[in-house]
Amino acid sequence: MRQIEDEVVQHHQDLARWLGTEAEDGLLDTFRQMHRPDFSLVTTDGVRLDLPALTTALAGARNAVPGLTIGIEQYELVIRTDQVVVCRFLERHSVGAPRRVTAVLTPDESARYGVRWLSVHETAAGLG
Repeated sequence: MRQIEDEVVQHHQDLARWLGTEAEDGLLDTFRQMHRPDFSLVTTDGVRLDLPALTTALAGARNAVPGLTIGIEQYELVIRTDQVVVCRFLERHSVGAPRRVTAVLTPDESARYGVRWLSVHETAAGLG
């Protein structure tokens, strides 16, 4: 169970490093590879992005928020089966509003922590 939380934390550390520093080119590829090809993200604005759209948006955003950090709090494993993992957590950025996230991951032994991202749904948390 801890491996899934470790993936959530590492994934957001990678994202923060990409968005908050002059990270190496390969980091974006590593980030992309942690997603399934059929991945989708629903943003806090209700926009749905597939993996190519997300990757394209991120490609132009390296160091767009210098010094960015992203903390993961209130992690909760909702369900874990042989086919799917669902978790929820609070994502707190050093800049901007926090968001509550529900994520669906699928087991994959070849992935960094044994799972790949299938779906993420973000909701503005309004915690201030």
